[in-house]
Amino acid sequence: MTSILIGAVIGIIVSIPLTIVPTRRFLRPRHERAFYSLTLIPIAMIYIGFVYHYGDLDALYAEIAGVLLFTVFALWAQFSTAWILAVGYVAHAFWDLLHEIFVTGAGLPFPWTDVPPGYAAFCFVYDLIIAGYIYQRYRLWEADRQTE
Repeated sequence: MTSILIGAVIGIIVSIPLTIVPTRRFLRPRHERAFYSLTLIPIAMIYIGFVYHYGDLDALYAEIAGVLLFTVFALWAQFSTAWILAVGYVAHAFWDLLHEIFVTGAGLPFPWTDVPPGYAAFCFVYDLIIAGYIYQRYRLWEADRQTE
């Protein structure tokens, strides 16, 4: 339980003062949109690293499918409408939550990647905060895109 709380607090710290504040201050809206779109891809790829770290190669195909899904969200949002990006981050938050739930022994017929203690809580909180921020900013991002 302590690792979940610590992960959630770190998710708040990483998302607000270490991600949202600097991107809002230093990036133009269209570049901010690109940053969050491109960030969705590597945060999905981290699970492939966990596959190899924990030696759980049975879960590799599920994690590759996840990376492909979140890459589609990221590219779709970058080249069409930005609210899709908020949906992608919410979907990734639930992807994290599923890893936490099923790694603890739900016994599903397909394998899930092990994650470090507290990681899923960190990522779940981070993803939901970023999704909320994107939802709050997407109209501005769309307007800035129209002025290109």
